[in-house]
Amino acid sequence: MLIKKIQVNNFGKLKNKEIELKNGINIIYGENESGKSTLLDFIVSMFYGINKSKNGKEISNYDKYTPWADGEFSGKICYELDNTESFEVYRNFTKRAPQIFDKNANDISKNFTIDKNEGNKFFYDQTKVDEDLFNMSMVIHQQEVRLDNKSQNTLIQKASNIMLTGEDDISYQEVLRKMNKKQSDEIGTLKSPTKPLYMVMKNVERLKAEKAELMGLNEIKCEIDSEIKSKQLEIDKEEEMLRAMQELQNMKNEAKFEEEKINIYAKTKEESEKSKEELYEELRKVCKARGEEKVYRGIYIIPVVLMIISIAVFLIKDAIFGAQGMAISTIIFILIMLRNLSTKRKYRNEELEIREKKREIENKIKLIDDEIFSKDETIQEIRDGLEYKLKAQKERINRECMGAKHILSEEDENDIDIIEEQNYINRLKLDIAQKEIARKQVAEKLERLVDIEERLSENEEILNELNEKNDSINIAKEALEEAYIIMKESITPRFTANLSNSIKTITSGKYRTVKVNEENGIVLETENGNYVTADYLSQGTIDQIYLSLRISSTNELTPENMPIILDETFAYFDEERLTNVLKFLNTSYGDKQIIIFTCTGREIEVLDKIYIDYNKIML
Repeated sequence: MLIKKIQVNNFGKLKNKEIELKNGINIIYGENESGKSTLLDFIVSMFYGINKSKNGKEISNYDKYTPWADGEFSGKICYELDNTESFEVYRNFTKRAPQIFDKNANDISKNFTIDKNEGNKFFYDQTKVDEDLFNMSMVIHQQEVRLDNKSQNTLIQKASNIMLTGEDDISYQEVLRKMNKKQSDEIGTLKSPTKPLYMVMKNVERLKAEKAELMGLNEIKCEIDSEIKSKQLEIDKEEEMLRAMQELQNMKNEAKFEEEKINIYAKTKEESEKSKEELYEELRKVCKARGEEKVYRGIYIIPVVLMIISIAVFLIKDAIFGAQGMAISTIIFILIMLRNLSTKRKYRNEELEIREKKREIENKIKLIDDEIFSKDETIQEIRDGLEYKLKAQKERINRECMGAKHILSEEDENDIDIIEEQNYINRLKLDIAQKEIARKQVAEKLERLVDIEERLSENEEILNELNEKNDSINIAKEALEEAYIIMKESITPRFTANLSNSIKTITSGKYRTVKVNEENGIVLETENGNYVTADYLSQGTIDQIYLSLRISSTNELTPENMPIILDETFAYFDEERLTNVLKFLNTSYGDKQIIIFTCTGREIEVLDKIYIDYNKIML
């Protein structure tokens, strides 16, 4: 990759700056505070965008580089990839999205991955290098190759880490040690009583045992609950029976009242029958009074006899005496006749009265008979109604109260003792109350079961998490070991070969080869064939080794031939080491774009002295 042109419209103190870069060595010179660091951050911001969050800083990069003067907060960068494709990126930093153009000025911004947090990831899509990797590997700052004597071991370790793991801050042994320590401290084994895994496992076993013990009580509680429910259903049925019995009793009480009515009707019937007998007696008397009328009719015999005698006397003995007798008989007959006529009128009137009386008595008797018949019907109706109601109530009780303790029969005259039924219900309720007390006692004990189940669930969850964590760490350790083996077998040899060539050049042959092992770390072969560990090297040599490793590591981190940006990296190198490094860069990395930021001009003097071409940019 080659950065060809940088155009800064407004970015911090920089304004209207155009910088053209070339392949090979580019020297960007400027006094202190002239904007070299600002330009470096501009390059990074053009590729990855500017961060508006502080990320632990006092001020965000966005606020830090907001233009000091009026003008658009923007810029453009032009670059070419290894495949010769050229791109131009324009950014207005007040907006989130950049504009990416191809060599024909076509806007191809939408052709790349758009992340809702990171925005357009065009540069990562092209190089597979994210911002952190770019800053860590492609950019080398002064403080990264200059440490005091006290930190020398740290620098040696960083160099060793790069050769063994590809990252200066990742040590295989240290990572493995930390992973083992994390696994031991945070998980442990079933043989370590003070470690979480052992303790949680023991808690799970203990809680399971307590749960199993209490589950028996739970079964007892279930049995009690079932018995209470069964008893309550029986009470409901018996109380329903009791209500029906009470209704039946009420019906019987009503029946007693109806029987009283029947008795009253029967009594009035008797009185009616007695009145009827009296009327019959009165009727007989009336009929008897009509028979006395015949006695008076017999009186006609006397004048008739006298008449016969007088006629006989008249004819036989004495006509005068006979005529007198006949006259007397006639007079008597007339008198009797007159009397009978009078009597007949009287009896005729009396007979009319008797007949009327008879009809009156007979009507009364008929009314009494009707009344007696009506009372008989009413009595029978009342009795039939009572019998039907009682029978229907018994049938309803037996039908609706099926399952109750008592069943009524149609012949059951005494029915059921309500008091006995109430006592039976009370006994059932007392039984339930006793079972409720037993259930309460069991429930109090089972409250602990709830707590145990919660604690068991929590501990099982913790145990699962520990096992998952343990499995994850084991998988990570296996992956780390596999990566470490691959690194040692493939990448580390290339590192050591490149580094050996670098060290040989930089140290003018004082050290020939560089090797690395787990026991001693970095080991160098001296010109007489002896091996020395990095602990015996001078500070300057260690700085050279680390710088060489950082430069050579860029080839292993991305398929793209990325630029190397050195920010005041050689400020503490003496002239000999600076000369050797610049020669090495020109010889070994002539195909790379190397951008050196400097404020001293020493690099320019050395490059001029050893006749190495470079591109100079003044800020």
